[in-house]
Amino acid sequence: MNETTVAQERILLAILVVLGVLLHRVEALLPLPTPWIKLGLANIMTMIALVFLGAGAAFTVTLLRIFLGSLLGGTFLGPTFFLSLAGGLAAWAVMALVYRRKNTVGVSLVGVSVLSAYAHTGAIFICVYFLFIHQEIFLKLLPFFFMVALVTGVLTGIVANRVAHHLIREKIFAG
Repeated sequence: MNETTVAQERILLAILVVLGVLLHRVEALLPLPTPWIKLGLANIMTMIALVFLGAGAAFTVTLLRIFLGSLLGGTFLGPTFFLSLAGGLAAWAVMALVYRRKNTVGVSLVGVSVLSAYAHTGAIFICVYFLFIHQEIFLKLLPFFFMVALVTGVLTGIVANRVAHHLIREKIFAG
């Protein structure tokens, strides 16, 4: 890989991180019915990084958007930060695993998004259950949150898919 290509990839990675942080913060401003429901908008940038730059770049986008977003939002090292980190890392791990195997399992970017939304939701639930609300009744909310994860995962996946196709069509990324 030549120096120009490396520099271009770093610039694109920086743009994806900035857009991920922006979406992370915009999402924090949206009125949502519970603290644990997220639209997953910032994951669009993680998926774009995954598709065009690979799992390592997607990991970088995930970590930096969570760290920078929490610094900007005043939640760094608080419970919200750690829940976001746990959910983000779980979502990234599932994205990376499933996307790497997409040709053998036939999962689209929408499927990747849905599975990562489930991973995010599951990780948050495990953390909240064991750290904050250790009551069996809390687990009865899980089906509702998985239903929300399905809807938000599909919507986020559709947007990520459209963005990816647009970037290829406009030759912004080689695809």
